Amino acid sequence: MNLLLSCLYDFVFIFLLMLIVYSVFLNKDKKEYSKLKDNDMIKYFIARYDLDMRKTNYKTVLNTVTVINSFIISFCSVLVINIKGVIWAIIIGFAVIMALTYSLYEIFGRVLKRREGK
Repeated sequence: MNLLLSCLYDFVFIFLLMLIVYSVFLNKDKKEYSKLKDNDMIKYFIARYDLDMRKTNYKTVLNTVTVINSFIISFCSVLVINIKGVIWAIIIGFAVIMALTYSLYEIFGRVLKRREGK
């Protein structure tokens, strides 16, 4: 029980830290769409899902990508910290990062495309 509580505290701390870092330092100059579309992740969403950014609120996209990235980083960090072997930590961390990145971005892209149609 103590290990689970410790992992939860670590997750919340790293998640909030990453959310603040993303929001304050990395997203502060992306207040308008012309600067936002320079972001590689936004280019990926536009190309992959054929999005029309005139119909999609770019602030929503930016904030959601910030939350998704913070979640991925914090989850993988807590997972890797609690694995004892270095090689296993690297292998499992890489696999989890790839799986979370693909699945969460896929879900978010489909939600954006569905909202665009409405």
